Amino acid sequence: MRTRLRHNSALVVIGAVLLSSSAVAAAWQGAPGQEQGDKAYVPPVVAEPALPALPARPALDTDSYPGCREDYRKKDAPFEQAAAINRCTVAIDTYYRQTMLPYRQAMIAYQDALSSLYSTQVGANKRYSAATQDRFFQSVMAEHAASNPEGANLAAYRGIEAQYQTDRAYLADRFCFNTGCNGYPVPASVARVAVPENADKPAKKKGGEAKRADGTSPDAKCKRARKRGGALGGLIGGVAGNAVGLKGIGTAVSGLFGAVLVAEIACQLDEKEQKVAAEATVAVTKEEAVGATANWTSPTREGVAGSSTITALNTEPNGSKCLSITDIAIVEGEETRVSKRMCRTKPGEPYSIMA
Repeated sequence: MRTRLRHNSALVVIGAVLLSSSAVAAAWQGAPGQEQGDKAYVPPVVAEPALPALPARPALDTDSYPGCREDYRKKDAPFEQAAAINRCTVAIDTYYRQTMLPYRQAMIAYQDALSSLYSTQVGANKRYSAATQDRFFQSVMAEHAASNPEGANLAAYRGIEAQYQTDRAYLADRFCFNTGCNGYPVPASVARVAVPENADKPAKKKGGEAKRADGTSPDAKCKRARKRGGALGGLIGGVAGNAVGLKGIGTAVSGLFGAVLVAEIACQLDEKEQKVAAEATVAVTKEEAVGATANWTSPTREGVAGSSTITALNTEPNGSKCLSITDIAIVEGEETRVSKRMCRTKPGEPYSIMA
């Protein structure tokens, strides 16, 4: 009996030893699927947030560009053609100011938004890897470069700007062809229907015709020009001193004051009045502010006065600064109101009427 107990105790001891050995072996071999030796810590994979979308690129409305360049051909009389040319010039200038210039400003703001998008949301943001930040930066810079004036995004703008410049030069040339300015002769058809100087003179009013300070009478042709209204006033902002209806005032207008006065007003004034009217225009151009007004009064005649007022100001892509100015002249109780466009290419230079 005692011998059997000893035998059982020995079996228990041997079993315990075997179990310890198995545990040690399992610990030595490690968990299933793992290799022996130390392992580096691998952080869990965290998904990057979605990159922000690029801002919407401004679009240029090229469909609304006025297609009126050849409309003047539908008219027969030269001055009717000139009036149609003037209307088209105003239309394309309005498109330039209201569509083209705002688009360029919008593209500049678009480039600023691109730069801000990277610097404020992606660059140095630890939620994005360095590689992701670099890829986004490259895409933003490519879009930014394409939005420069010479970039692919402004191809449509460059095309419409070239068309605008070509059309404006063409219209200015056709205007002079139909009115006799800028070296063109007065059209023969207009010369034939012009009223002769001494033909069919109306009877003078009691007390005689009004005289200027120098003793001369107001130019009858200038009066006829005023009656045509928009046909002559502010035609392309230029001076048509040689046109029928303004013959005889070309030297005064295109000389000392031609760069700032419009023919329809200049033809009603004597030389001293032209001088003060021109000085009023120069005064407002120096202020370069919308709403700026300069008034003038005739130094030679009572009841003759006027003013110049800036109604718009803009800077063109080539750096030229332009003003829209409305001139008013009151002569013998009759008001004449004419708009003109004056520009300068460099700071410090004087403004002159666009021809």
